[in-house]
Amino acid sequence: MRSEELDHIIVKSFRTEPEFNLPDNFADKLTLMVTRRNQLKTDLREYLYLTTVLVFLLLVVSITYYFIDKNIVEKGISYIANNTFPILYIVIILNFILFADRVLLPLLFRQSNKAEV
Repeated sequence: MRSEELDHIIVKSFRTEPEFNLPDNFADKLTLMVTRRNQLKTDLREYLYLTTVLVFLLLVVSITYYFIDKNIVEKGISYIANNTFPILYIVIILNFILFADRVLLPLLFRQSNKAEV
């Protein structure tokens, strides 16, 4: 196509009304849809960052206590070794609560708000 034909098509398209009409709240719905799509990724990333920070802080505290008194850390490790399953259950439950708070509940609230719109 030549540039003159393209110019004519562009000018014609700006002068004529489109054959379809968008709803009044089209921009709001589009913005909401894009935000919801990106929000799950953001929520998961926030959950992973928070979990990483908590594990890092636990590691820093353990190393600090190790340098202060090795006996405290050895007692802690032996306690964890003797009570592996209860501690594992507590960690899993706390991790699920954190996951539900940071990821699942916002997702459910967004789904319920989606039904209203």
